Amino acid sequence: MAALSLVPGMLRAAPLAGDVIVVGAGLAGLAAAHALEVGGARVTVLEANPRVGGRLQTVERNGLRFEIGGVEVGTGYARVHAHAQRVGVGIVPPSAALPTAAGLGLVLGDALVPAPQWGQSPLNTLQGREHGLLPPMLLSTAIGELGLPAVDSWRDPANLTLDIPLSELIAGKGWSAQALQWMDIGNSFSSLQTISALDALRRDALRRFGSRGTGWVQGGSQALPEAMAASLAQPPVLGAQVVRVESSGRGVQVRCADGRRFRAAHLVLALPSGPLSRIAIDPAPPAEQRAVWSARRSNAVTTVHLHPTRKFWEEDGQPLSLWGDGALQRVFAVPGGDGEINRLIVWLNGARAQQADQLDREARFAWVIDAMERLRPASKGALQPLETRSWGNDPLADGAFSEIAPGRFAQTLRWNNTPFGRIHFAGEQTELHVPGMEAAVSSGERAAAAILSA
Repeated sequence: MAALSLVPGMLRAAPLAGDVIVVGAGLAGLAAAHALEVGGARVTVLEANPRVGGRLQTVERNGLRFEIGGVEVGTGYARVHAHAQRVGVGIVPPSAALPTAAGLGLVLGDALVPAPQWGQSPLNTLQGREHGLLPPMLLSTAIGELGLPAVDSWRDPANLTLDIPLSELIAGKGWSAQALQWMDIGNSFSSLQTISALDALRRDALRRFGSRGTGWVQGGSQALPEAMAASLAQPPVLGAQVVRVESSGRGVQVRCADGRRFRAAHLVLALPSGPLSRIAIDPAPPAEQRAVWSARRSNAVTTVHLHPTRKFWEEDGQPLSLWGDGALQRVFAVPGGDGEINRLIVWLNGARAQQADQLDREARFAWVIDAMERLRPASKGALQPLETRSWGNDPLADGAFSEIAPGRFAQTLRWNNTPFGRIHFAGEQTELHVPGMEAAVSSGERAAAAILSA
């Protein structure tokens, strides 16, 4: 631990916070803090939010406890499972599946077409191989035909020819303009035009070659970071938004928006790229590295959660879960432990989410409920607002799923998690070889290991 010691009197403007400051109390920051403490370091965790958990967030409304952030824990997420076991938090199979009778409805304009009728519907203008596919299946089919041959093929420099807009690659394989338009609805990207095809294929490879099956955190996703935070020697400092970092060969000092300052020998910035790019760092990292942060966007996701007070879908006989090109985009029906539907999630992505983000909370509820009532008059008076969450207009998140823009893959791979002096970087977006929560935890542990071995 000698490498963690500070020269006496250095950076006297702030009290000594310990050997390492970790900025961000999501899974990445908390995993880093734990690993550093195990290695003997004194750690101070700073979190801008009034809660821990980052993009894991569990809420309780009207007696229902549910997620408005990340949910799925892959069975192969070894590091996430290890931390859950360490802090005594269970990971259990998902709750009851959606009743098959609910089906899926396709909403095009003002028309609702049950999925089994799509092949014969006059609204199905697709031709050839496309005609027999449901619109929500078009993108996965197209990507499946382009799949990389191995889980790490995205590392092959020869595949940099795929670092073009995903829309361009798919269009070049003969998919129609109509198919491309529908592919852009309800996917996990900002748009097919703004994500690198190579990044989309990387994510597909991680899914295809990864372990099958998922679980949920028992008690809600946020229970895991809360337990991880509680296991630390000192709790995270909440409401501490770091806006400036000063570093030298002797240590680092961070300044918060409220004027508080902290100093230590090393720093881990466990933040999404957007918030990271807005922190002033002196001296500045290389321009290429800063460009990677500013260009690394996350897709806008906005959800609206509603409680159905009666089974209106039994009244109109229409499918409950929806996919569409209008205001609702996607509607998921969520059953409770008894199998009864107790929540509907209206899930908006990309440009539609950004449109919803222009509305305040009550106006957003009204907009979604009005769209549902116009499409399904039987739902009138049967939808109770529970919660709405925008990740795209949250300045501390800047979106839900990080993505690499076309033409940026090589630079991202080069600078993604490269340390800058005593500053190390973590977060889901900094680990490309594993997905989701596993990437977040792995990134924190990687940053901690680098500091401890310095």
